[in-house]
Formats: sequence, C-alpha cells, structure tokens
Amino acid sequence: MLLSIEDLNLSVSDHQILRGVSIEVAEGETVGLVGESGSGKSTTARAALRLVPDGAQMSGAVTVCGHDATDPMLVREVRRTMAAMIFQEPRSVLNPVRRIGDSAAERLVQVHGMNKAEARRRITELFVEVGLKDTERLLRCYPHQLSGGMLQRVVIAAALSITPRLLLADEATSALDVTTQAEVLALLRRLQREREMGVLFITHDLHLAAAYCDRVYVMKEGSIVDHQKSGAIFVNPAHPYTKALAEAVALLPERDTTEIPS
Repeated sequence: MLLSIEDLNLSVSDHQILRGVSIEVAEGETVGLVGESGSGKSTTARAALRLVPDGAQMSGAVTVCGHDATDPMLVREVRRTMAAMIFQEPRSVLNPVRRIGDSAAERLVQVHGMNKAEARRRITELFVEVGLKDTERLLRCYPHQLSGGMLQRVVIAAALSITPRLLLADEATSALDVTTQAEVLALLRRLQREREMGVLFITHDLHLAAAYCDRVYVMKEGSIVDHQKSGAIFVNPAHPYTKALAEAVALLPERDTTEIPS
C-alpha cells in the first residue's frame, strides 16, 4: 500500500479531532474521502504527512510508501521525494506578491537543491504536461493574473515536480466551474495512469467521488462511518449519514405548464 492509516487519533488542545481513522490507498488507485466541512477530511490528509499543529497529540500507525510517517525524521524524506499534496483553493497557497514561476519552482530550489535555471526548465516542462500554454509569460505572471483553472493547473504542476508516488488532492476542484472541473479531473486521471500514482481524492461531493474514484470512505465528526466500492455506495449505504449525503442533491422544481397561455 502507498498509504496505510490504521486507528489514527489526533487531538489538539484536549479537543479530539480524529477518532480511530483507518484508510488505505494502493498503487494506481483513486480513493475518495468524503464528508461535510469540518468532518476531518483535510486533517486526515495533513496528519498522514505530519502537517499538524504544534502540540498536537497523534496515535496510531501511518505508513506512506513503506515508510513510517509518524517518525519526524522519516516523514521529511517522504514529503521530499515520495508524496505531495494539492491544497484546497490555489489562491490561498500561492504567494500573491511572488511570480508564478518562483512559487512553482521553490520546492525544487529550496528542498532539492536545483539551481534556479534548472528548476525553471523543469517547471516549464510540467506546465506543458498539465496543459498550460504560453509558459514563458505564465512564469512571469502573478496569481491574480490567472484564472482559477490555470492556478489549479499550476499547483498540480508544482505538486508533480518531485514525481510523487502518492498524491493527496484536497478539494482540488471545488472552487472551479463545472467545465474547468471536468478538465482538471481528466488531467489528474491521465497523469495518474501515466505515473501509476495512488491518489487520495478529498471532496464534499459524494456523487463526484463515486463517479471518479475506485473506492470511497465516508467521514463524519472525525470518524470513518462507511467504506465501499464506488459502484455500491448508493445501492446499499452502510450508514444513515451516507444515505443523507447521497440524497443531498439540489433538484430544480418541476415546471408547472398548466397555466402557460397559448
């Protein structure tokens, strides 16, 4: 397994956030983690890479790409070369006063020791790979000059710069319009197949997860309450919360045509 979380508990300031969470992601597999805001989805992904607040208390076992991610020394190497995370809302991740090229290449320069010219070439190649055009201009742009879809592709390119085996995608499409969302999902699917990555796909949208993922975990109040193959989760939900999520779809009212004048 590329990601194995077993009985993970996390508390911050005597407040328990995660309770006995267990999740697995295999090579080449897309696994959904679904739940409402505040359910603990993003915290679970961050905890897997030990990106937790100072003073947080963790227990349980976390293995990423065969390495013990609860060990502070080992998890640094995991984050450096094996696992990457796409954080929610790209505008909150990219520094608004730094050029796109500098932000995207920062990890290669600061962590991997590449010189700036080499890192710039690598990021340019990745921009092309994720479908961005006019790359020389984009490298000089600031975040406010790009659309949401373009920024999402930028952060995906930055995440892929280390050639990760495991990708944690935290609400990677929630801020995008439907057309751009479909393009980004197709991009992630293509890159996953080409690179044989494992993907943990975090979303609040059960229907999207069921359509896009191989398996789906459902999370509520810091605990996993359901886990099924994507094709079965609507047929026989194991928890009332899963059923509620499945039914939480806005439908347009039927149009009354009885009084339409001729």
